[in-house]
Amino acid sequence: MNALRAFEAAARHSSFKAAAAELYVTPTAISHQVRQLEAYLGVRVLDRTPRSVSLTPAGAELYEAVAAGFTDISRVVSRLRQGPTPVTLTLSATPGFLSQWLVPRLDGVRRLLPDIELRLHAGDAPVVLKAGEVDVAIRYGKGPFLGAAATALKRDAFAPVCSPSLKLSRASDLRRAKLIHIDGQRVPRPPTTWARWCAEAGVTGVNTEAGVRFTDSLHAVQAALAGQGVAIVSLLLVADALAAGLLVQPFAKVLRGETYHFVCAPSLSTRADVVALREWFQRNLITPPQEAELSQDATSAGPPRR
Repeated sequence: MNALRAFEAAARHSSFKAAAAELYVTPTAISHQVRQLEAYLGVRVLDRTPRSVSLTPAGAELYEAVAAGFTDISRVVSRLRQGPTPVTLTLSATPGFLSQWLVPRLDGVRRLLPDIELRLHAGDAPVVLKAGEVDVAIRYGKGPFLGAAATALKRDAFAPVCSPSLKLSRASDLRRAKLIHIDGQRVPRPPTTWARWCAEAGVTGVNTEAGVRFTDSLHAVQAALAGQGVAIVSLLLVADALAAGLLVQPFAKVLRGETYHFVCAPSLSTRADVVALREWFQRNLITPPQEAELSQDATSAGPPRR
């Protein structure tokens, strides 16, 4: 092996002196190792001149094999020293779901899958599920989701929420409150507008077009947290704020939403880490208000059941 290393370095540099400097030996040692190699092979591999060395035809053939072998060895050694390549799992969901529900619970996912590198992809548009790009996703709607294995998780529900500082208790209080609107909703259908909520709740005398408008639910939630008005939002996505008392749900009436689904590429549906993550979502997604609450009278002065 030492003779091959000496030969490869001398041939690459066309110099015993440069090879010696690279291998931290003397030029005489390099020359001696090459002579031993030639004696073993029974052929000359290098032609010597006073200033340089060059490959013989036999040496050129040997150099090609030796150089390739050393390159392969170096690559494998580097990989082994770096340790095994971590297994990655890329999950896609809407910005609202990621920021308001999943990110605060990421420690639970890390404990569940300590050897998995979880990557999060935020976007409102559905993504193509493909291993190595996006592996799994949380999708919202009725389905079916073509090209994906889908598992229904929880059905969502929407209701008015606001800061407790607004001191709303009865639906009639909405006549003096500033309404927060979210325009451009694609789901659920029909959209969860103030006009729909008031109609289903039997509330009259409220200007359902007045107020402040946002095109993003995250901004609407932030406005509600800041006490700037009342917004109709997903109870699932503000569950933490409700539990912490940062927001309140002053009226029991809720609007039906769509269902969250765990979807993945069919080829991944039985992979151990994907199965574990799917089961984690099934255990941990907070259940929206029960079906019985969907028909409660919106004028009730008491707080909604949690």
